[in-house]
Amino acid sequence: MERVEITVFADPVCTWCWGSVPVLRAVEHAFGDKVEIEYVMSGMIKDIRSFVNRRLEIGGDIALSNRNMMKAWLEASVVHGMPVLEHGLHLFSEKYTSTFPQNMAYIAAKMCCTSNEGYNTSRANRYLRRIQEATAVEAMQTAKSEVLADLAAVEGFAPEEFLQILGSDAVKTAFAADRERAKIYDVKDFPTFLIEYEGRETVIRGYTTFASLLQEIEKITDGKLSAKTLKHAEHCTPTVKNVKNFVDKHHSVYPVEIATAFFMKRKSGRSAVNIESYEELPDIVDELLKGGEVGMTPVANSFKIFALKKEKNHSLERERELHGIY
Repeated sequence: MERVEITVFADPVCTWCWGSVPVLRAVEHAFGDKVEIEYVMSGMIKDIRSFVNRRLEIGGDIALSNRNMMKAWLEASVVHGMPVLEHGLHLFSEKYTSTFPQNMAYIAAKMCCTSNEGYNTSRANRYLRRIQEATAVEAMQTAKSEVLADLAAVEGFAPEEFLQILGSDAVKTAFAADRERAKIYDVKDFPTFLIEYEGRETVIRGYTTFASLLQEIEKITDGKLSAKTLKHAEHCTPTVKNVKNFVDKHHSVYPVEIATAFFMKRKSGRSAVNIESYEELPDIVDELLKGGEVGMTPVANSFKIFALKKEKNHSLERERELHGIY
């Protein structure tokens, strides 16, 4: 059976792209190598001064755009569950007026992986998450090249090589190709999902839930990849062991990521950002904390749950540094 290919037309600064991380991680967890996910950088905001979103009053005035964007992100966070800092956002300034640098940084990271690791882009995808997290949770001005280089170093990229590639014509050409591909599919909503399987394709525009994405995958594969069996599959069962393995694999996660991957129901009327909002999750997290399997710390309007594995890598070292674990 051929793999399902999911192309995500995205921008690292888009809150609904940030909110789609749990959905995409859950798809990967559910189907493994039967699904391939590719990110296409589509460039949401070329220049905030000429950008117009009348409904949210974002665009034109930079200070007002920053305030209204933060308000919109917080409102979205309650729905999608990924954390957002409640104050201090200063994404745009007179010098930094675009989200294009963040888009090109991800492309540069992919090129670093291609030159050094064949076609393995998993590290570039971790870097994309770091940009998203630094933007939404840490209120960094991620359009700055020095910030992008620092974040790249966290994921093990050599900063000098990364900056050289970031400033290259090759990145600009690749970004232009990504934007042209987005035009072909008339991408105006972020994220947009293109699902392809054996010559067929379907497009989902805008944020979607895990359940809805599973329905589309089941439909396009004629039931060969079905959501019906996943809830009872051993690896999707919400056990302490399975959740620990999930945290270990991803280094750090937020409550909604665990809840989504393990089909945990959210209690009626509860915010998606809270641990207590999900059935089974509080008991599992408590068990892991008591056993010293994971650490947990408040982050923005949620909690980060992070691995305490002994082996070292750049991401884990960064997590330990941030949370005082040595």
